[in-house]
Amino acid sequence: MPPPFVPMKPQEHRASERPPLPATAADEAGLSPEARLCVLQEMMEEAFLSLDAHGRIRDLNGRAAMLLGQPAERLRGQEPWGAWPELAGTVLHERLMAALATREGGRFLAELPSRMWLEVTVRAVGDETWVLAADITRRQQAESEVARTEERFRQVGERFQVALESAQMAVWETNLATGHVFRSEGHDRLYGYPEPLTEWTHERFLASIHPEDRPEVEAQVASIFARDVDAYASAFRTRWPDGSWHWLISRAKVIRDAAGNVVVVRGAILDVTTLKETEAALQEAVRTRDDFLSLASHELRTPLTSLRLQLQMLRRMAETTPAEPLAAPKVAAKLDITERQLRRLGALVDNLLDVSRIQTGKLDFQFADGDLAAVVSDLVARFADEARQAGVTLSVRVDGPVQGRFDRLRLEQVVSNLLANALRYGAGSPVRVSLTREEGPVRLVVRDYGPGVAEKDRERIFERFAQNPNAAHKGGLGLGLYIVRQIVEAHGGRVHVEAAPGGGSAFVVDLPL
Repeated sequence: MPPPFVPMKPQEHRASERPPLPATAADEAGLSPEARLCVLQEMMEEAFLSLDAHGRIRDLNGRAAMLLGQPAERLRGQEPWGAWPELAGTVLHERLMAALATREGGRFLAELPSRMWLEVTVRAVGDETWVLAADITRRQQAESEVARTEERFRQVGERFQVALESAQMAVWETNLATGHVFRSEGHDRLYGYPEPLTEWTHERFLASIHPEDRPEVEAQVASIFARDVDAYASAFRTRWPDGSWHWLISRAKVIRDAAGNVVVVRGAILDVTTLKETEAALQEAVRTRDDFLSLASHELRTPLTSLRLQLQMLRRMAETTPAEPLAAPKVAAKLDITERQLRRLGALVDNLLDVSRIQTGKLDFQFADGDLAAVVSDLVARFADEARQAGVTLSVRVDGPVQGRFDRLRLEQVVSNLLANALRYGAGSPVRVSLTREEGPVRLVVRDYGPGVAEKDRERIFERFAQNPNAAHKGGLGLGLYIVRQIVEAHGGRVHVEAAPGGGSAFVVDLPL
C-alpha cells in the first residue's frame, strides 16, 4: 500500500512549487503561460506525471500525489516505484520503463496494488516522458460484472439446453410484429433434422403433421386469432424425413397488445413418442390379458366340465347297476376319459406355472446324461391312445439310441407340447415324428398335414398367447410353443416352423446334445 499522505504546513510559495489556483478572473488574467499550464494540470480529472530520462518525477499534479500517497514536494526527484515500492514489477512499472527506453508512447491498462485500475497514456515530450492516468476502477468493475453476468447466463443457457435435450424438448417463439421466429437448438431435431435448418416456416410445420391430426392443429392455431384464446395445447404426429412418425406435444401461450391483437406466440414442444408407444403397449397388454383370462377360463372349464360329467355318469351307473364291476368296459371307458381330461387339465396348469417361472427367471433345469430316443419313443406311445380317439394316424421314426446331456422332464415337455399342438391343429391329418442325428445337432421333427402356418406368422406363434390364425380349430392357451422355445434355447438349441412338402407344418428342433 502507498505510504500515508503527510499534509504540508502552510508556507510561502517557492519557485519549485505549483502556484495556487486563481481566486478571480483578474488573478487568472495575470498568470504566465507556465502558471496557466500548472493551473490546468491541477484542474484535470487525471493524474499527471512528467518523468526525466532516468524515470524520476519532475512534475506532477495533486491527483498524482494522492495516487502515490505522498506530498508532491517529497515525490519530485524520486522514481514512482521508489516512492511506492509495491509498484515494482507491476504492469505500470514495466510499461513505463519500456517507454523511457524506447521513447515511444502508447496506451494501456494497469492495475495498482491497491486494486485500482488505471487507463494510462504515455507520450515523449522533449527530454521528458509525460504520463496521464485516468481512474477507471468503476468502469472496470462494471465490465467485470457484465462479463461475470454474461458467463452466468451462458452457463445457465447451457444447462437449460442440456435439460431441454435430455427431456427431448425445445422452445420456440414467433413475433408477429417483427416476423422473427426463434427456436432453441434442438427444435429441428424433434422434426427429424439432425442439423438446424436455415429457416422454419409455419407451412413446413403444417406439412409435417399427420393428415389425421392436421385439422385439429390448424383449428387451434386459427382460434387464437378468431377469439380470445391465450393458451392452447395439442398432441400430434409428425413425419420425419426418413418416413417415420413421431408424437409431439406442443403447449403455447399468446401475448396480445392493448387492442387484443396477437403480438407474440411462444411455446414448448416435447417428444412423447416413447410415452405413446408405452401407452399403446400397455393397452395391448391389457387387451391380451383380458383375452387370455377369457381363453384360460374357457380352456380350464372344458376338462372340468367333462370330468364332472364323467363322475356323474359313474355315480349314476353305481346307483342303477351296483353290481357292475370296475373292470367293466363301460366303467373303464369312463375312467379313460377322466384320465385324459385330468392330463389335459394338468398340462394347462403346468404351462401357466412355467410361464410364471420364465417371467421371473426361475424356470429350473436338472441336466443329466440320457437317451433322447427313449424319451421320444415313450412320449409317442403315451399319445397313441389320444391320437386314436382323434382319428389321427401317429407314426414315429427314431434313429437311436441318441445319447446326450439334457433335462429329461423338460424335453418330455417339448415333445408333449409339439405332439399336442399337431393333434389339435392338424385337422385330423396324419402326424409324423422323427428323431435323427447325422452331423451336428440332433434334429427332432413333428410334422402334420393340416392347414399349415403362413410365413408371416411363423415367428409370431412362438410368442406368449399366440395361436395359428389359419387353424380350423382354436384351443389351448397359446403358451405351448412359447414354453417349447424357452426350453430349447436353454439347452443351446433352436426351434422353428417351416412349410412341409405336400402341405402342413413341420416343427423342427435342433439340439446340440
